[in-house]
Amino acid sequence: MKRAAWMAVLMLSGWATAAETNGPAGHPLAAAVKAQADVRWWAQVNRAALYADNGTDSEWFHVDNDSMPSRFGVAGDYRPEAWNGWTFGGQIELGFKSDNSCEVVFGGPDPEFKVDGRKIEVYAKNKKFGALAVGQGDMASNGTAEEDLSGTYVAAYSQVRFAAASLAFAPRDAAPFPSTEESAGTNVPPRPAPKVKDVFNNFDSLHRDDRIRYDAPIWRGFAASASVAGEENFDAALRHSLEIGRHKLASAVAFARKGAGVDQYSASCSLLLGCGLNFTAAVGGQDVDGDRSPFSTYGKIGYQLDWFSVGATMLAVDYARNEEISQAGDMAESYAAVVVQRLEPLNAELYATARNYVLDRENADYDDLFIFMSGVKIRF
Repeated sequence: MKRAAWMAVLMLSGWATAAETNGPAGHPLAAAVKAQADVRWWAQVNRAALYADNGTDSEWFHVDNDSMPSRFGVAGDYRPEAWNGWTFGGQIELGFKSDNSCEVVFGGPDPEFKVDGRKIEVYAKNKKFGALAVGQGDMASNGTAEEDLSGTYVAAYSQVRFAAASLAFAPRDAAPFPSTEESAGTNVPPRPAPKVKDVFNNFDSLHRDDRIRYDAPIWRGFAASASVAGEENFDAALRHSLEIGRHKLASAVAFARKGAGVDQYSASCSLLLGCGLNFTAAVGGQDVDGDRSPFSTYGKIGYQLDWFSVGATMLAVDYARNEEISQAGDMAESYAAVVVQRLEPLNAELYATARNYVLDRENADYDDLFIFMSGVKIRF
């Protein structure tokens, strides 16, 4: 698997580099591609140090930050003169996760290195008729719970579990939930402590899948889209963006059918004022069978400052509340403080965040889970 992944990287890198080659020294095939297509490539690396403490265990991890994982992509666009106004193309984007922040656990083992096929699709675009995409890529509703103009998305956004999803809460009193060792030789089955991903979810509708997606032409800042991945997996979304002087507003809402009998909805809105003050809010939930009513709310207040000549400094605090994600009666909360420093000459960001997770569950008592993450994201 690793060998195949690196072969794919080398092939993509070689194609992108060859397409950029010009002049007699370039390969004839590369020159032909250059003449017909606009080929571009992009990449980013996002590495961080993560500290976690659940009251019983504490540990440092070196991780790939799952909020915006490391990746490499290449795309090519064709604009035939005979098809005036149309763009045809395709793209491949692979994600690389070495010790993914969503998968590390206290005491190990380390997560396996994974290659994520984020996008493998072909598309056709026209300003008058819209865009049609076929293949692995974003569903229409992906990101509708995550509109965020604060500039701190890399370190904090509505999916607050990204930094600690597989880390477990530690019971203050193990009696109601005995461990495997404690239950050995008894009739009481062990019940493992819940993990962060069990009780936090922003319900950002459907993510990436093999699908057919249509995006309607943008009208007065409104962008409608719909996609179908299967008989029981489809969605629709409406987005809006607005700029008035130095002020910006972005919002989105979506509905998704996520498998048989599960309807999901999400919405978010973010306002950035010209002075740097910004506000972000998101909600999401599911209609499911049973006595649960899963629901999520999120809010963030931030401020952008020009303290240093190398780039803006972004500060923010946020709060998330998640109800009945895995079982009736659950209430999970999280709050954080964030700082992000842009380094414009390097196209990079330095960031740090301190976050606390709290779980309130009937007939159980858990210590809070605290995490601190600091890292760097660089794009090229």
